[in-house]
Amino acid sequence: MILRTGLLLCILALVACDKIPGKPKPEDRWKPHSEITDFAKLFEQNCQGCHGMGSVVAASMPLDNPTFLAILPREELLRLISEGIPSKAMPGFSAAAGGPLTKDQIKILVDNIVSKKPAPTGNLLPTYAATVPGDATRGATIFANACASCHGADGNGGDKAGSVINPAYLDLVSDQYLRSIVIAGRPDLGCPDFANRIPGQAMTEADIADVTAWLITHRRDDYGQPIVPTAPTNP
Repeated sequence: MILRTGLLLCILALVACDKIPGKPKPEDRWKPHSEITDFAKLFEQNCQGCHGMGSVVAASMPLDNPTFLAILPREELLRLISEGIPSKAMPGFSAAAGGPLTKDQIKILVDNIVSKKPAPTGNLLPTYAATVPGDATRGATIFANACASCHGADGNGGDKAGSVINPAYLDLVSDQYLRSIVIAGRPDLGCPDFANRIPGQAMTEADIADVTAWLITHRRDDYGQPIVPTAPTNP
């Protein structure tokens, strides 16, 4: 009898433990990073520090920028998150790249980011990747017309915005990132996209390629010398 009573009391105590004041709810309890499946938490822990979101402004391209989302292929977003960009500020987040996320977690990020892609409007958008070669000489003229009012005549910064040719900045970003910024702008920082820099005159594919080429010419090596792009060679 005493044994039964003791056993019953133990069972009741274990049941009551789940109702202890201050005990976290199941959804609030700690779980390994690999088991997190909530998009908001995954984004906050892995992406928001660089990319911001909504009213949170950060250093890199916001992943809710409508123009950027409109041109960004899903497969490219998946690749960027998984593999990162070698030698640039974007790390790879997949386990294969040494990152902390599983394939399922990366898919959750991609699916939710892509879900914010705006509906097609019928307006002709530039392509994500360049389809025409850029000319840096023409790019200097286009920059003067479309960008210099904010970034200064030489690109080193003006009254409204900072430098876009600072070597430290250019060392952090890829050529494709520069093209994406020229296309999508940074509305969160007051920088308009390709269609709104010059009222009533959207930048063309050639204009975008030319300005991007001009920006690339300002890359410098560790000794401050211009980095001359090398032509691809056949394997």
